Formats: sequence, structure tokens, C-alpha cells
Amino acid sequence: MEIIWKNLGAKNNWNHERSINLEYMVRLQVVKILIKEAEHLMDYLSLVVIEINSSDGCVSVHEDTPEPLFSKIASNLEQPKAKKVSKVPSPVPTAMNI
Repeated sequence: MEIIWKNLGAKNNWNHERSINLEYMVRLQVVKILIKEAEHLMDYLSLVVIEINSSDGCVSVHEDTPEPLFSKIASNLEQPKAKKVSKVPSPVPTAMNI
């Protein structure tokens, strides 16, 4: 599967971790769609091209994806909801009271 990150010239304020999480969610969703709708097409996963708009996170199936993969995925693809990444406090305490 190929992912195309489309940049419409807008400044992208996404951090690297958020981009990776979004790409992972999209890949997982496409695999689940194929398994549910047309498991026999899993061998052709490498022909799927997905486009992610980096300015707003919208996901679409690119026109280079052949039929019937295009139709199966496009009709079932849901726009992922990007998780907000919370900062995890350091496990090392900054001060110790003894």
C-alpha cells in the first residue's frame, strides 16, 4: 500500500508522532475493510494508493487504485479521528523529599 501525503501549501502544525499515528490508523482501516469485504483481494494490497491531506487530515482513495479495490475501500473508508497526544510525565522525579 502506498500513502501519498498531500500538502495544499498550508502550514502543517502536526508533529511527527501524530502523522505516524494517522498513517497507522489508515493502514489498519484499509486492511480491515479488505478482510471484511473482499478477503480474496488482500493479495493486491500493494496496488492500493491512499491520499492523506496534511492540512486537515482528510483521507481518500487515490484514483491510481484499480477497481474493484477502489470501490470497496472508498465506500467503507471512514475519516480517522486523530488522537490527541498527551504528554507523559517523566518517570524520574525532579525532586525528592527524604
